[in-house]
Amino acid sequence: MAAFVILVMIAMFGFALDLSRAYNRKMELQSVADAAALAAASALDGTADGIDKAALAAATAAATFSYAYNKSSVDWSPAAISFGRAPDGGSLGWVDGASAKGSPGKVFFVRTDTSKLDPSVGRVTNLLIPILSSAFAETKVSGTAVAGRHSMNAMPLAVCANSNTPATSLAGELVEYGFRRGVSYDLMKLNPGGRTPENFLVNPIAPAGTVGVSMLGRMDIVAAYVCTGQMAIPALQGGDITVERGFPIGSLYEYLNSRFGTYIAPCQSSSAPTDPNTTQFDLGNVAWMKDKPDGLSATSLPDPEPLLTVAEKPAGATNTAYGPLWSYAKAVKYTSYSTNKGVEPVAGYTPFATSDWATLYTPGSPAAQNYPATTPYQNTGGASAYKTLYNTRVLRIPLLQCPVTSGSQVPATVLGIGKFFMTVPATSSRLHAEFAGMESWDAVRGSVRLY
Repeated sequence: MAAFVILVMIAMFGFALDLSRAYNRKMELQSVADAAALAAASALDGTADGIDKAALAAATAAATFSYAYNKSSVDWSPAAISFGRAPDGGSLGWVDGASAKGSPGKVFFVRTDTSKLDPSVGRVTNLLIPILSSAFAETKVSGTAVAGRHSMNAMPLAVCANSNTPATSLAGELVEYGFRRGVSYDLMKLNPGGRTPENFLVNPIAPAGTVGVSMLGRMDIVAAYVCTGQMAIPALQGGDITVERGFPIGSLYEYLNSRFGTYIAPCQSSSAPTDPNTTQFDLGNVAWMKDKPDGLSATSLPDPEPLLTVAEKPAGATNTAYGPLWSYAKAVKYTSYSTNKGVEPVAGYTPFATSDWATLYTPGSPAAQNYPATTPYQNTGGASAYKTLYNTRVLRIPLLQCPVTSGSQVPATVLGIGKFFMTVPATSSRLHAEFAGMESWDAVRGSVRLY
């Protein structure tokens, strides 16, 4: 009996030893697959270049891992990564990088599979189990993972770009998509193509290229995304998104105002934090301007001009027609933009001085007096750096290429993401915000996760 039990124990011991080695290899390869998939999904941006970046990111991430108890490094292969439109691959299934680049605006997910690497990577040579049978000489294992982006750091509110040109110079000042930094606009009263305001509700849950159901009657869903300033879609760049005409600000303005510390459900301080500075830069709190503005934003041009403001045609401006200026951001020099090839440095583009107001805002020349060393927002308690994590009053607004196709639920192309600082709380018909420049796509992309 002892001899028999010893044989059984040896067999069990051998089985456990070899199985544990196979399990360890499986976990090593699963870690490789997870890391490669997450890195690749983070690089997807709806463009063909994003597909290439995703493939490179996967290879770079995999190269940091080793297997076989840290004895061997991972030699990645492009065959180990594929792309899809949904967590299950979508209607076209999982395709390689070359095929994915054919329609990159619809590629949102990545699948990694270590079984596509060299066979030796997943082969574990058993030591004791082969005593029972040569069929158990080796075990083959692999790891697979699917990852994709599940959010975007942008508002479900879109407006027309005042111009479809990314950057122009206005007497040396940088103008981005027709907007001037430091100038306040009423985002509900703009339209570069006509006299009827054009603003849009972006479907916050319909991925690019899909229509989804109408959200105009589902404020219970939209409100949460307005609170957080995010959308549950994987991309805004590289493909058409679904928009509906007429952003229902009358139903949503109170959710925008959570940034000033006024909360109504579903807004919560944990997910929609109040800005560290709730100062309202209204007409009674613009002491740095010599002349009190007529209104809270740049004045609209008269008929028969389109719904632009005097900021777009400064020759018709007066000394009060601009509204509060430079409460959050200063005008910057076009030469700084061109020198940096359109990539804004961490410290920002080179700004103008307040002494330049006489040439920037003419005729009438609104003048600054006692302008603080930092912008009024920072001077009255804002964060010391323009970090959107802390500056929750900065709304990331998709700027659309206009005109947008007529209809209710229609596709629209996003040219870029504008940063707009809420100067005062929104009302049921107005949203006054100061243009603060363009946001980078990297900052707009939300987190990725494994599926």
